[in-house]
Amino acid sequence: MFANNKMRENSGRLIKIYRERMHQGSKDKRFSCNEFILATKDHPFYEIVEGEPVCSRATLNRLERGQIIKDDELYVFFIEKLGFKVNDFPGVMSQVDLISDELLKAIEKYDVGKIREIDNSIEILFKRAKYYFYYSNIYEVFKIITNYYLYVGYPKKDTADLMIKVRFILNSKLEELLLNILFDYFYYWDSNMYIAEDIYQNLICFKNDSKISAYFIAGWLMYKEKWFDALEITNDAIEYYDKLNSNYHLGILYFTKALALHTGNKENVKYYFDKSIKCLSLANGTLRDKKLEKNYFNIGFHYYYDKDYLAAIDYFKKYLEYNPPFTMHILYILHCTEELKTNELDDFFIKLKCDENKKNDICKVFYKYFLLKLNKAPEKEIENYIMHDIHKLLVSKYRSDNLINYFEFELNKLVKVTKCYKDLKNFNDFTSYKID
Repeated sequence: MFANNKMRENSGRLIKIYRERMHQGSKDKRFSCNEFILATKDHPFYEIVEGEPVCSRATLNRLERGQIIKDDELYVFFIEKLGFKVNDFPGVMSQVDLISDELLKAIEKYDVGKIREIDNSIEILFKRAKYYFYYSNIYEVFKIITNYYLYVGYPKKDTADLMIKVRFILNSKLEELLLNILFDYFYYWDSNMYIAEDIYQNLICFKNDSKISAYFIAGWLMYKEKWFDALEITNDAIEYYDKLNSNYHLGILYFTKALALHTGNKENVKYYFDKSIKCLSLANGTLRDKKLEKNYFNIGFHYYYDKDYLAAIDYFKKYLEYNPPFTMHILYILHCTEELKTNELDDFFIKLKCDENKKNDICKVFYKYFLLKLNKAPEKEIENYIMHDIHKLLVSKYRSDNLINYFEFELNKLVKVTKCYKDLKNFNDFTSYKID
């Protein structure tokens, strides 16, 4: 079962994590400390009578803190009580270290073919081991990493929460790769800034002779408005990946640099936005495609934010060429065309559909508004929809300062036709109210 004492130490800590999850999740007393140490009919232990403890609570506590217990059968007893299978797979852990090193190098170069080859090697190595305690966690981490870089796959919420807790069983390179993806998940998808901060503090401590975390570290620094620190990290990483000729990483880093510069020298911003697009266009892979699609929208939005609508619409058009589903952010693209008084993007707008699979009620409300605008509904009908459906949504479910400003601007235009200035006043009263 155990290749070394480190596995014993880690196994004890894993036992604690799984036992507490099972106890807290179901309130099942079998996983309380008092009952977990008892021998049962289904889980006997040597000659100990059923219902009697196999060890003291103090011994269990020491084991779960990672202290080494001499009797390996005690580990096996607790692991099987948790419902896991136990076995030894000689040589797997030494191969894990070699594969981790290869995987990090392949991801640095974003060599999709090599990552896929390594993914196949992982399947062969863990063909049997992936069903057993300890090994299953390492296999799952490998799959989270390869799924992200090959297919832009993210772990489910429960899995992400678990991986945060069990990452101590990983070598340094595997842990850093995992935390990159978990940072992406918790910061950009789950918006859990507490966990993102904790991951950031870990990312800045790794010393794997790599700049693999630079993009995420810089992203967090910009969130904290530490622009110069973000630039320093980004410039250092650009120099590193330029030597590797890694176009994918250069693409996301040039975009990061442009964002960090956005509050300052606008002329340089366009140069680095264009460098980002050029580098990503030279890369390949599904993740590259997703980053390129997002960059087209994000660059367009930054020009839109600066009221440079002519520049914005060029990038928005390239974004729409990916045939994305409707999101509330499409409203900014619609407004851009209205400001330019052009129907250039109408053919794209007509094709946009709300993603029914997500069952996103918030998105559906904005989609209906989008259709009202697209179909040239009467001004009063649009105004009423903003004051009832949109207003209700912004009050109770989704407060966004950007969208509040957007609809305030829309109402200003509408009331010039409808002369219903009371609606504008009511909406303005709402925008001055801040949710605690």
